[in-house]
Amino acid sequence: MFNQATFQFEKVSAIKVSEFIREQLEEAIILKEIMSEDQLPSERELAEMFNASRITVREALSALESKGLIEKRVGAKGGTFVLPITANAHKRTKEEIMRDWDQMLHVFEYRTIVEPEGAFLAAERITAGELELLEGYIKQSTEPECTREWFRALDVKFHLTIAKASGNPYLETAVRQIRTKINPALDLMPYDENIRVLNQGVHTEILEALKSRDPVKSRDTMKRHIAFSADAIYSRLVSSEPQEGNEH
Repeated sequence: MFNQATFQFEKVSAIKVSEFIREQLEEAIILKEIMSEDQLPSERELAEMFNASRITVREALSALESKGLIEKRVGAKGGTFVLPITANAHKRTKEEIMRDWDQMLHVFEYRTIVEPEGAFLAAERITAGELELLEGYIKQSTEPECTREWFRALDVKFHLTIAKASGNPYLETAVRQIRTKINPALDLMPYDENIRVLNQGVHTEILEALKSRDPVKSRDTMKRHIAFSADAIYSRLVSSEPQEGNEH
């Protein structure tokens, strides 16, 4: 007979179907798998995709709209469209992130464990196609016409591709969860030529370590990159300077 005092079970928490739909759509938007100005499928199409009622889908969309992630437009070219997160992040998330900074620190601590080890494995397992993808993301991020929103999307793609290249689906899922938590904070970062050059430099260094099949260098470079990002985010949050950054 087990001793109940040695166990701590979580209480049952029923998740509404609308919340389940909202979470999936929100993750895709935050990870920029659905980009700014992309039109979401109709309520009917979403209901079919999620095997849910249109009323349930409508509830999920309403929750996303209240968070400022989507908006409904009327007219001949109307529909439900994704709003640009990075352009408005400074208005929406700074106070929230500061309020939950202790939790964010736990996420960054988790990230310093997971992503570097993912890079370590990726150096041994990454394919030529995945290396080509990473190189393409870096190249696109340096192009003059690269917008702030696309720049942030390329950064997410870069890190998620490395996680996938680790060959471990648990690591890949963990990195997706981490990026969903930290992207609103990363979206607060400014966007200018200095940021682009800095990002290109460290991403190129990680790419070269992966190309060289050097697990230790891949892990160490990723760890430095993550530590720098955490420090930069904190500095940005406590700064009294305007948070808009430069929009390209």
